[in-house]
Amino acid sequence: MASKVKYTPTESGSLGLGSAGSQVTAAAAITGTFCAITALSDTTFTTLTAEESAHPSTSDFSGITLPAGVTIYGRWTEIDPATGVIIAYNG
Repeated sequence: MASKVKYTPTESGSLGLGSAGSQVTAAAAITGTFCAITALSDTTFTTLTAEESAHPSTSDFSGITLPAGVTIYGRWTEIDPATGVIIAYNG
């Protein structure tokens, strides 16, 4: 069985700190591979697609507001904020 681990603990910590770059978006969809999302203002999502469908809880943010200043970690391939501004960290 293949390992689900993609990064060492040190590498994963660096990714969360933005070493692989980031994108800022305000109510516009972005695609790629993202490992963390920080809300710069209160944010709701139209789409938050988990990298692996086996983990649906990482994408079910419907009706939830991510408060400004909060960072969530996971693996997403598409992020579309309905309201607010976010930084999405590549990884």
